[in-house]
Amino acid sequence: MKSRISFFDRATFKKDITRFLPLWVLYTVFLLLCMIPTAAGSSYYSHPARALNNSLSGLTMANLLYAALSAQLLFGELFNSRLCNALHAMPMTREARFGSHILAGILFAWIPNLLTTVLMMPYLGSMWYTCLLWLAVCSLQYLFFFGAAVFSVMCTGSRFAMVLVYGIINFLAIAVFWFVDTIYRPLMPGVQLDASFLSTFCPTVQMIAENDYFFLSVSPSTVYIDSRDAAFGGLGEDWPYLFIVAGVGIAAIAVSLLMYRKRKLESAGDFIAVRWIEPIFLVLYTLCAGAFLAVFSGLFGNEAYIVFLSLGIVIGFFTGKMLLERTTRVFRKKNFLLAGIFVVAMLFSLVPIQNDWFGIVRYVPDAQDVEYVQVYGYEISRSKLTEPEDIELVCQIHDCAIENLDHDNENTCRGAHYYTSIEYHLKNGQTVTRRYYICNDSVAGDLWTQLIKIITKK
Repeated sequence: MKSRISFFDRATFKKDITRFLPLWVLYTVFLLLCMIPTAAGSSYYSHPARALNNSLSGLTMANLLYAALSAQLLFGELFNSRLCNALHAMPMTREARFGSHILAGILFAWIPNLLTTVLMMPYLGSMWYTCLLWLAVCSLQYLFFFGAAVFSVMCTGSRFAMVLVYGIINFLAIAVFWFVDTIYRPLMPGVQLDASFLSTFCPTVQMIAENDYFFLSVSPSTVYIDSRDAAFGGLGEDWPYLFIVAGVGIAAIAVSLLMYRKRKLESAGDFIAVRWIEPIFLVLYTLCAGAFLAVFSGLFGNEAYIVFLSLGIVIGFFTGKMLLERTTRVFRKKNFLLAGIFVVAMLFSLVPIQNDWFGIVRYVPDAQDVEYVQVYGYEISRSKLTEPEDIELVCQIHDCAIENLDHDNENTCRGAHYYTSIEYHLKNGQTVTRRYYICNDSVAGDLWTQLIKIITKK
């Protein structure tokens, strides 16, 4: 009969608690020093519950760092080959070791948060129950970050690599946008990329920017706001997203257990512990290195763009290989061939963008498809235009600006020039943003002057 698998070991759990007790204490002191003064010191200007809600953005960053530190300490034996072999030689299943570490890691945050919650309740008076909402937000946030941190540990074999993978997981969407904006957007004059939707795919940014978890309805007729003037307004709109990311964290922990079961002990000390992740890391690392060096090409003129991009890709490829193989002896014929293929593939990807094969640069929305347009620039603050004839005029300016892309810029204009921003809000919900330099002695300049007169009359 097959014995039941245990996911908990009392000795391991107790050792985690006692060994890393200073970490608990430091985190608890941090919470008490930040949260209680925030709630207590806000009574004369706003209700403490509102101040507590506003503090959640800062606490997101604290959870981001604290979860990574907790995971590194709890699973630290996986980064040291001698310690890893010694501990896994003991008569204990990996499931029991893993489950004990996970439970301890969750308590690392939950107990300090619970203690802080209890101590904050007296400051909130009749709205003491909003502290429980604060506790729920902190716990759900930490579940996501801790799950991502544990997954990063299972993917790597060194602490430095774990930090890199953890950063990639949390900011991959932002990194992808930065890469596209750095490499491809300079080849699309006038085009502006919208990054607002990316926050949904970057939970860290989303939880920092949007912390509408609970809110207060305060009477505007009162100057002094106390507990009698405040009322609980209900749950905020960010709760569903918070539960989703917490579920992602739990799923990451489950996947980490499967990876831990199959983890080879000799991978301790390696940069990446899972072989199929190595090419993914190498590609991401190489592309980021290429984009980082391409940024500096502007100091030497547009002609240096391709040179710096290619050089950055080569440097990124070989330094990435050094990290993965833990040696400087990577300058082999095979690697030179792969680096060359990487550079050629990257350069070929620029061709359709530079030649506008997809019609992005030349795109001008139909006036009938535009709900309203916002413009601003020389002699115009941000103005909203809704009349069909005004929208048609903006589209004409846009069309003329495209026709003179090679001539109208801040360096080639013989006279004055206008820096113009056009933001179309289409009826299908999309937003199209373009920015151009318009010479005042061009057709687009005459139309822009006409638009200025129309806006100033309004």
